[in-house]
Order: sequence, then C-alpha cells, then structure tokens
Amino acid sequence: MVLILLFALLTAAHGIELGDRCDIQYGRCIFDCVQEFPLDKKKRSGCETRCKINKGWCKTNKAMKDIANDISKFFQGFSKEK
Repeated sequence: MVLILLFALLTAAHGIELGDRCDIQYGRCIFDCVQEFPLDKKKRSGCETRCKINKGWCKTNKAMKDIANDISKFFQGFSKEK
C-alpha cells in the first residue's frame, strides 16, 4: 500500500515537471488542427481532443521512464559490493 502511494506521488511529481517536449508537440498539433480545419469547428474539436490525449500519453510515458530509472538506480545501490 505504501509503495503504491509512493509510486502515485512520484508519477504525479514527474508529470508536473515534464513539459518541454510534450508541450511543444501539443502546440504543433493544435496549430496543425487549426490549419487543417479552419472553418469546421466540429472536426477541429475532435483533432484538438486527439492532441490532448497525445499530450497526456507523452507525459505519462516520460514519467514512467523516469520512475523506472529512479527505481533501477535505487536497487543498483543495494547490489554494489563495498
């Protein structure tokens, strides 16, 4: 239970700190939506929703990789011989 809570807190913290690459991709995606559907608000809305989902997926993937690296480093500390 404690590990699950710790994992959730770390995921949230990493998700907040991320942003640069994911935000840039999101901005490009929104720009492309406006260019592709300048007059059709319904299609543009669907495109923007896809951009938001992609942004969330990007941040989640990055956070999971960072957490996996943190966990790996933590366990490597135990395996080192002194």
